[in-house]
Amino acid sequence: MPSWLHSAPIRLPGVADRIAEGWWRLGPRARLTFGLLTIVVMTGVMLARVALSPYGPPVPVLITADGLRAGDILTAPDVTARRWPRALVPAGALQQRPDAMGRRLTMSVTAGTVLTTDHVTDGGPLIDLASGAAAVPVPSGSLRGAVHGARLDLIVTLGDGTGRTLARDVRVLAEEAGTTWIEVERRLAPDVAAAAARGTLSAAVLTG
Repeated sequence: MPSWLHSAPIRLPGVADRIAEGWWRLGPRARLTFGLLTIVVMTGVMLARVALSPYGPPVPVLITADGLRAGDILTAPDVTARRWPRALVPAGALQQRPDAMGRRLTMSVTAGTVLTTDHVTDGGPLIDLASGAAAVPVPSGSLRGAVHGARLDLIVTLGDGTGRTLARDVRVLAEEAGTTWIEVERRLAPDVAAAAARGTLSAAVLTG
């Protein structure tokens, strides 16, 4: 027989000992009722803490389950429902799955991004963006003769006054408010955007 069985019984602190004795004097029904009341009280305390949080009560939002790229169309595995404190939710946050399903991303996002109306479109200049491509906004004055549907070669002016073709046979998606949206390969998007920002981008309009 183990030696610890012969040692003196464990003595609880006086208060704990009295609570334990009182607990076991209660009948099974009373213990069950007390246990349920304890759960209700603890739940109420937690709900009160949430309600009194300086960030407000939690509200539903949709976040991205993985990194996604501009032009991707959102499907069920791409988004996850979460609850965030109201004050931390960005303006225009999407809250229900139907708000996101089948809509196209207007920009690249990382995993865990709270999706907003700025991230998606089901119309406007990006409605015809090909999957796997990127839409780059360019000041309309840089691309003379570029109208919706036109095909262009994009040319950057170098420091010595010569030009270099950045992208060939790209498509004009739309023109709006002084901006021309052009569709380019994703790998070329950074160079095209940089040239547009520097004012060194121009275009040759293609025919046929």
